[in-house]
Amino acid sequence: MYNLIVVNNNDRWDGSPFLLERSRFLEYTDNEIKAKFQSLEPSMIEEILKLPTIFAHERQEKRNPYFGSITKITTRRTRREEIRIRYEILKLDNFITYEQIDEFHIELDVNKWEMKRAHWAIKDVDLPKELERKNINLPNWITPQKNVVDINTHEFKVAFSFPGEVRNFVEPITKELEKILGLDSYFYDDNYTAQLALPSLDTLLQDIYRLRSKLIVVFLCEKYQEKKWCKIEFKAVKEIIFNKQNNRIMYIRMDEGQVDGVFKIDGYIDGRKHTPKEIAEFISTRVHALENK
Repeated sequence: MYNLIVVNNNDRWDGSPFLLERSRFLEYTDNEIKAKFQSLEPSMIEEILKLPTIFAHERQEKRNPYFGSITKITTRRTRREEIRIRYEILKLDNFITYEQIDEFHIELDVNKWEMKRAHWAIKDVDLPKELERKNINLPNWITPQKNVVDINTHEFKVAFSFPGEVRNFVEPITKELEKILGLDSYFYDDNYTAQLALPSLDTLLQDIYRLRSKLIVVFLCEKYQEKKWCKIEFKAVKEIIFNKQNNRIMYIRMDEGQVDGVFKIDGYIDGRKHTPKEIAEFISTRVHALENK
């Protein structure tokens, strides 16, 4: 997640404490996040302070935003209840411009109207990762410490097998699943790019899928059948089925494309009818069933 704080034309990010009406806290924020942070209890404040922050201006100001972090949050009551924050601006050689906030509004989850109003939102977006795709790199210290496990030995609860054509559907599922099962609970290739850059990768993948993952989630579609790496992963799936461990396999169908070894009598979840959050919950249910067996 990340904080997006927008100020009006009477305010500047000059290092002085910033005041915001409490009623404008968590505007343009998903209801689930709003319910979690609305109370501003000490434990919630601690979580918010860990989030990267975009300090922006209303669109009509045409001023570029800043990047940094919130260092302190307090509330006070005058004529109305207000939130007071202290913050630290980090100077970067390359950061998004005010025009790019509009350009990247989908990636940043920014409503087209919200940059016209002073407010504070918390977005369910991996900011370092999304900006990296735009060739904007944030400092390492702000990037969550993920994936320090050794994938040559680590045991996963879930492993995903899919062709690149459905990655945009799979990735939101991994984010929802991480909220339920935790970091490094699932094998998703983009999370371990550095560790996968080695010879004999097929041997490592076979080991992960066949021996070190409780549940294999396969995204069935026409392109799956065509991909070499999917075929390598599916060899492990077929051996698991051969060993009568069917409860370790979960099919999610993305289109009507056929995959050798999958039959009409095989059960599946229709990925076209469910949200990423729903599918993550289905996966979690299966994992818990395997762990409690």
